[in-house]
Amino acid sequence: MKHIVNKGLLLIAAFVLIYTQHIAVDTRLIAAILLSMIASAIYPALSGISASTATKYDRTGIQGGIYSHLCETLICLYLISVFFLEPMYFFVSLVSYDIYRYRQRFSSALLVLLSVYTVAENTCAVFLPQLCLVAFSLILSVYSCHVDSLRSELLSLRDNTAEHDMLVAENTRQLLRNQDNMVLTATLSERNRIAREIHDNVGHMLTRSILQTGAIKVINKDERLTKPLEQLQSTLDTAMDSMRNSVHDLYDESVNLRVALNDITAGVHDIDITLDYDMSEKLPKDVKYSFINIVKESINNTLKHSNGDHMDIRLREHPAFYQLSIADNGTDIHMSGQGMGLFSIQERVNMLGGSLKLSTDNGFRLLITIMKGRDHDI
Repeated sequence: MKHIVNKGLLLIAAFVLIYTQHIAVDTRLIAAILLSMIASAIYPALSGISASTATKYDRTGIQGGIYSHLCETLICLYLISVFFLEPMYFFVSLVSYDIYRYRQRFSSALLVLLSVYTVAENTCAVFLPQLCLVAFSLILSVYSCHVDSLRSELLSLRDNTAEHDMLVAENTRQLLRNQDNMVLTATLSERNRIAREIHDNVGHMLTRSILQTGAIKVINKDERLTKPLEQLQSTLDTAMDSMRNSVHDLYDESVNLRVALNDITAGVHDIDITLDYDMSEKLPKDVKYSFINIVKESINNTLKHSNGDHMDIRLREHPAFYQLSIADNGTDIHMSGQGMGLFSIQERVNMLGGSLKLSTDNGFRLLITIMKGRDHDI
């Protein structure tokens, strides 16, 4: 739109110049106006077609080069016709505006020759306003192109800034997730320590108290103490059971499946293991323990019975099920009955009500799917 307005301004200036020089409106002038307006539309029209064609069909730019040469050829023919139709020089500014805008070399050289010819054939009062109008069109074109360049740089800077802000926001979210994971890991470790302390200290004292109470009951001869001792032993047994259940639950909550699998894979040096983990932190404990034991069994099977040197372990949580995929690149695979620890893996999967799929194409692979919504132990 800006370039159309600029050309409209140049056209008005040309009409003012014709009016001030008292040029008679005749057929030659009307023809000059029409040809100049058509010529001023050649650059934008053919350049637009060239860009559209290059985008859709011609990725090499050959088709665009043909349109560019055709465009310059037509403009050169227009400038040559000005030598024979002098009133057209009043409107050459419309074309000279596009000559700089589209960086046409031959048209620029021909425009210089045409200006020299006009100076040589006319008086100063005639050619000076015309040359000033052409010079003004060139200055206006330079300014417009500079503004377009600045606008393009501004848009690029805005896009880069938006992309940078998005990256910063994503990095911030990742840092917060890492921080949450560190807090969770520290919390679970502390729970594990507390459970171990309770088991080692309180559990041992309760065990000793139960044994001492039993011994006292054996050597007791006083009937009045029989019932109190039985009540004491029952209380201690109840306390021991409650303590064991509490420690067991506390330890179950402290097991982090991601950390446990990382520890398992980090301790294996004979094969290269890639762990891809994408599951939530809150998982049923029976699923966690089963996956840990299945991964251990699979690693042992690969080390003992496979010639593979790489293993991929992927864990995924979907809206309706959990999925564990284990694959190695072994080539010497012999399936016979339920060997290679597969029976143990199958039993664990059956206990969770899941499914197990085996494949020996391109290495040994197993895919385990555990549906959600079952009565898994939390």
